[in-house]
This record gives sequence, structure tokens and C-alpha cells, in this order.
Amino acid sequence: MPSAPVDIGDFGSDQPVERDDLPSRGVIRFGPKEHVHSNQAHWESYVWDKFNAKRTGDYQVRLTYTLRRASLGMQFRMGDLVAKKPLKNTGIPKKIYLGDVQIKQTGPMPFSMITAPSEDGGFQLLEVALIPKPAAPPPAAAKDGSLVLEARHATTWSELMRYEPQAQKNCLGYWTQVEDFADWSLPALPAGKYEVTVHYGCGKGQGGSELQLRLGQQALAWKTEDTGGFQNWKALNLGEIHLQTQASARLSLQPRSKAGNAIVDIQKIVLTPKS
Repeated sequence: MPSAPVDIGDFGSDQPVERDDLPSRGVIRFGPKEHVHSNQAHWESYVWDKFNAKRTGDYQVRLTYTLRRASLGMQFRMGDLVAKKPLKNTGIPKKIYLGDVQIKQTGPMPFSMITAPSEDGGFQLLEVALIPKPAAPPPAAAKDGSLVLEARHATTWSELMRYEPQAQKNCLGYWTQVEDFADWSLPALPAGKYEVTVHYGCGKGQGGSELQLRLGQQALAWKTEDTGGFQNWKALNLGEIHLQTQASARLSLQPRSKAGNAIVDIQKIVLTPKS
């Protein structure tokens, strides 16, 4: 059965292009009944006061709604994000991105939205979603053609795993759930073969977890070893991948099994072209 149409943004606007294969893992969704609605004389307020963040990280804030009138003024506040946008008429669910927010600590994080009076229920708030995003934009290749994918460049599709920016860490950590995974957007690179080296750490007695690095249909499997500490980095050559074209691609890292209390910490992944 075909899914109902959804408008994901205006052509030619500054709205980000949503990927077709957007994962569901780690996306935080708030449905139409998870806020407190108050109808005042000159505005309507929507307050989410029960959100407790389970992990830190960077997110894009996405609103889905319908609107029976021509337009509606709106202000959204979450953490450091203050977004003011006019909502446009739409008879089908419309998705718009309001901006980026950084969750800096776990725990309570209330947020709110205010609109002009919507008149007889003409505005329907269907969902607010927090979509994981990297802490830094994708890197460029070095002069020698190599590419260093650091932890801060990763998108963490996860419930607990996250980028840890502290100087002594600067890694993907809290990797305790097999379902959590990360991916990196690759810039356009010359076609050819690349050696893949992962820099990882694994605590004492915690080795033996299995992971898989994927690029399209290509997969490189590996098993962690005790490196003496989760921030005691070891460089491991996983083998080769072949880039077929210069088009951008996505590299993903997914655990397959968990041997100890935690799986791994990832510092970076390096792609080195083979001559």
C-alpha cells in the first residue's frame, strides 16, 4: 500500500535535502499528544516539558504540520535555538527544518513553540523530530589524496553512543548497544582502491566484539582486541574498498556482536589511495 504524500520543503529554498534512506535509530520524535497546548487571546503556546535527553549530541529540528489558512507566524525555542518562521498553507503533512540544536548534557530539556491564533483548529501540529547530525562538516581530502574521517565528522544513529568532544577523548564513545551505528559522508573522491585504517580503543578485558564497516555493497569485518584502555588508540588496517565513481558516498560502521560491557571507542578512520 503506497504511503501518504509528505511535502518535505519548498523548491529552491534553504531547506536541507532529507536523505531517502534516513535511519530511524536515534531520531527523537514527539507526537501530537506529547505537548501541553494553551490557547491565549493573542497567541497559542505548545510546551514540551517532559523531554529528558538520554545522550548529548547535535541535531536538526524538523517540524511536521498541516495548515488550512494562508500562513501562520511561528516561534520555536529549544536550548540555544530560536527559530522564527512563517508556516505556509498545506493540505498534506509538510516537513520543514527549523535549525540546529546541540544537546550539551543529559537530563531535562524542555522546549516550546508559539504561534498566532490558528482559528478553529486550522493548524495541526503532527510531529517535532530531532534528527542526528555531525558535530563538524565533512572533511576535504589531503594533498596526497588521503581522507581522515574523525569522530566529529560522524553522524551517530544511536540511543547512547555519541561523539565525546573532550580533549582527552575526541572519539565516538558510550558504544554499549549493538544497534547503535555511525556513518560518515564522503566528499567526491577519485575512483580507485583505498586502504582503510581504523584507529580504535578497547578497555582491558573488553576485546572480542565484532564490527563491520560498509560502503555500499562492500563490507570489511573486524574484531576488537584489548588495547589497554578505551582511549589507548590502536591503528588497524582493515583492507581495501573500491570507489567506483567520484560521486559522494556514505561509509558506515555497525557492531555485529558485543563481547564485554562496551564495544569500542573510535578515534578516526583513514582512507589512503593505492597507487
